[in-house]
Formats: sequence, C-alpha cells, structure tokens
Amino acid sequence: MNPTLTLLIYMAADNNLNNAAENDLESLRQGSYSSDIDVIVQLDRWEFVDVQETLRYHIKAGVLTEIKRLGETNAGDPLVLKNFIEESAQAYPSDKLMVVIWSHGSGVDDRDFYEGKRELYFVPKEEVEEIAIAFDDSAKDFLDNIELQKALNSSVKIDVLGFDACLMGMFEIAYQLKDNAQVVVGSQYLEPATGWDYPRILEELNSEKSAHDMGQQLVQFYADYYERASYDVTQSAYNLAMVEHVAKELDSFAKVLRETISDRKALKYTFLSAQMFGQSDYIDLVDFVKKVKRRLTIEVLEPYADALLASLEKMIIFNATLGHRMRDAHGVSIYFPSEKRPFKETFEMYEKLDFSKKYPNWITLIKWYYLIT
Repeated sequence: MNPTLTLLIYMAADNNLNNAAENDLESLRQGSYSSDIDVIVQLDRWEFVDVQETLRYHIKAGVLTEIKRLGETNAGDPLVLKNFIEESAQAYPSDKLMVVIWSHGSGVDDRDFYEGKRELYFVPKEEVEEIAIAFDDSAKDFLDNIELQKALNSSVKIDVLGFDACLMGMFEIAYQLKDNAQVVVGSQYLEPATGWDYPRILEELNSEKSAHDMGQQLVQFYADYYERASYDVTQSAYNLAMVEHVAKELDSFAKVLRETISDRKALKYTFLSAQMFGQSDYIDLVDFVKKVKRRLTIEVLEPYADALLASLEKMIIFNATLGHRMRDAHGVSIYFPSEKRPFKETFEMYEKLDFSKKYPNWITLIKWYYLIT
C-alpha cells in the first residue's frame, strides 16, 4: 500500500492576494480529481469581499467541501496557524505531511508594516516597503520569523514545509525552523502571483519518495511551470538536518573575514557584485562566498570559504533558477544591507533570531561594515 500524504495550505489572503487565492482554490479542486492526496485549506479572505470570515475546506476527488467556519481570524496570530496544523493533521491522519504557507513574504525583514514610517538604525539612503509573511490587513498583523517558529513548534511532524510566498529562501529562516520539518522549500526571489503549480503537485508528487525527493520534485515542478513564461524565478529545497553545520562554518568564515579584511571599499564592491533579490538587503550566500574568494584573495580565509561552500552544497538539496537576472542565484540568500543602512526595527528583530544569537559573527561583520564609516 502506498504511503498516504496530507497537504495543508494556510492561505493568508486577507490582503490584495484575495483573487489569487480564489484562483488557487479552484486549481486545487481541478487538480484533485485523480489525486490520492487529502488537501486541507484554511482561507482567510480580504475584508472587502462577501465572505469576511475564515473558512476551512477539504478538497479531494474534484470536490471542495467546507468543513469549518472560524469567524474572522488573525492570520498573523501563531496560535491560529498552529491550531490549523494540529486539528487538520488529527482529522486527516497520514503517513506524511506537507504544510504550505501561502501569502506575501519578505524573508527576514520583520518590521511592522502597519506602523508606517520606521526609524533607521544608521543614517539611511532610502526606504523600502516590505513585510514578513502571512499578513492580515483586517487585523493589521503578520507572522514574524520568531512567531512562525512558535506556530510550527507543535506535536505534529512535518515532512515538507513550503513557502508559496516571496523571498523566504533565506538561511536565517531555515535555521529558525530547523527543528520544525525535514525539508523546507522556498524562493530566494519574488514569486509571480500565480504561485505554485498545484494541479501538477496533486497529480504527480510521489509520496513514496523521501521528504528530500519530494522537495526536489516541488522545485522541479515550479521551474517547469515558469520555464516558458519568461519570468525571473528561483526555487530551492533545503535539508534542515545540515543547517546547524552550515551555521558553524558560516560563523567561522565571518569571523576570519572580519579579522583579516582591512579594505572596506573592496568588501563593498564584493557585496554589490553578488546576486541580490528583490531588495538589496538580501544576497546569494554561495555567490558572495565565491566572489570573496576570487576578488579579495585572502589566503588565510580560503579554507574557511571552501568548508562553508561544501556544507552549503549538502544543505541545498536542489535549486532551480530561470532568467538572466537570476543567473548567479545558487539556492539560498542571507541578510546583508549592502547599499542602504539597516532599519532599526529590522536590525533589532534580526538580532533576536536564533542564528544571530548563537552565531554572532555574521551580524558583527554587518555592524563593523557600517560603524566604521
């Protein structure tokens, strides 16, 4: 007997993605005709539509069934997400579980989007308008990365955690969630509004495979979906069992780089030459390390760079990139505000992440980079 799979989709669409949510709900229904996967969707819609409460659906064999009305919920409340996962996994038990968080995303930028203009940590050049993930316009709330970890820290074992959202393919997020799933799938760059290819996922995702293999399939489906559409896109699958090892190597690399670099301008040009995503605060970690080796030629740093690259290769299960603008995207990004100075709230929230607290040398490098000017 083939192993069973349940797919949970947390659709935080109480925002301007409401129409995209309706489209994906229909594509899930159509894709479910020949699928054995139980799909549970919790949909929180925008306040400007007819249905102003959160609905939970079960989708299978072409039938979309409303199974629960929850009233108006706050998609940015970690307890709402946690309850959805635990209740759905209990109601539809299976051998394997995949959870997808569907919404806007902005990686590690956890500042409060709804508070308006934000204070700057250092002297600024410009502002950006970004948010975290699963933001709720009615509640004026969202899930920051610490809250996301709390929501996923449940009694339920998640095999694959996916982000159908922008900019979530970041190392710090993978580290924050390293104990909450086996594999994470996410995009380093902005996602098109059409998102994931759910009909193909339901029809072709092989639940007999390992979580690693399913993660690779999801990345390939995404790449195939956009191959003919002339989009610049990325998608990656990460082995969370390797994240701690990468963090140690990254911490050592950042420490030696900080201790040996004397030319800030050379480091600046190296950062600016690295692949960036959406906003210039996020750079491709693999591309950056390779360019540090090539451009700075610091002999004592080379073994640390090589060790970091080797560990990243083991962590990144599979990566797909399309488009000329993404030509140097290798699978995982990291925070470094390379053109503008950090915003106070973003930077202070970043300092609270597990990676920053346990391995401080990366954020020490960032502080040195700005404070010496």
